[in-house]
Amino acid sequence: MGIFEDYNSSGKRNMSATRTDFIRQVGAEGIRGIVKEVLLGGNIRDFTEFITQKRLIESYAALLDLYMGRIGNHVDSVEEYAGCVLNDYMEARGRDPKTLDLWLLGLTRKGFDNITRDNIQDYKYSFTASVEDISEGLEKEYGPVSGTIEVGARKLSLNWTVLSLLFTAAGAQTLTIRGSAKSMNGKMFEKLILGSLLTIMGFTYVSGPPEDVSKSQKLFWLSNMDENERETDATVVCGGKAVSIDIGFIGKGNPEITLDKVTRFVRYKEIGRMAHDMATIIIVDTVSENSDLFHKVRQVGGHVLQMKHRDWTIAFAKILCEIMQISHELTELEENELEACFDRYLPQIDMQEFVV
Repeated sequence: MGIFEDYNSSGKRNMSATRTDFIRQVGAEGIRGIVKEVLLGGNIRDFTEFITQKRLIESYAALLDLYMGRIGNHVDSVEEYAGCVLNDYMEARGRDPKTLDLWLLGLTRKGFDNITRDNIQDYKYSFTASVEDISEGLEKEYGPVSGTIEVGARKLSLNWTVLSLLFTAAGAQTLTIRGSAKSMNGKMFEKLILGSLLTIMGFTYVSGPPEDVSKSQKLFWLSNMDENERETDATVVCGGKAVSIDIGFIGKGNPEITLDKVTRFVRYKEIGRMAHDMATIIIVDTVSENSDLFHKVRQVGGHVLQMKHRDWTIAFAKILCEIMQISHELTELEENELEACFDRYLPQIDMQEFVV
């Protein structure tokens, strides 16, 4: 029986973030509430971070449970531990069982590709030597560790080797779970925010670029990859004009990602057998005060908005209406009128169609 079979069901459930699990935890009303708060300048991480923390803590508990049982029988020797896990990895079938084994060796799947170069046997020897060296160094610096962890009738004796193995596995586990949550939350809420806002502004959602478009239609679609493999988060068309919208919950810590979006501008594109003049709007969470993003975007005739501003949706509506030469009530609202507006519109929107 493989190691994965001994992994707690809570740990298995939390290995990857799924849209279904998130929606089940938060509920439809909760999703609508998060969308409204972001439209009002709220930070998406205020809502998603604590769900991710819950997943992490439950995963740490499942990892400890694994060490209290089967894995704990092999921690007296790092070489024996690494050999046991590696043998399990070689025999494991399926993504999750292999991922768990990689965590126990301090690796993510990306780390496996970049660090081991598919030579995991050599990595086993390096891992063994490293953990042994680290454990010796920790004992010299902090002194010996002794004691036991008791859970129910089970006990795990502690020393620096055991803790080093446990911390290493938890570190890899954290990287995987946080990466999974960030990707899932970003993709889901990018669609929910844009889909809701554009619907409020009177545009009709379609699942993809239509084969034919008339000038009288006000349409949008989400997450499309064009012929040049350039992904855009939303495309809006009306009256022979089109706008590509890139949105990302990107803060000051990721300036290079934000600047990369500037390279995505095109001025002209054929959509639905009709020539469209193109414009681009970039929406990010926060831009550093010393960022040159605004200057770069102005040079190519684009627009940047920051979701940290409570009135960012008013600014968005004004830009879009000016480009499309249309009008909408959102452009005339004051900041203190926004919440009532969204309370009126959001319950009428079927958000599920944006994320199916």
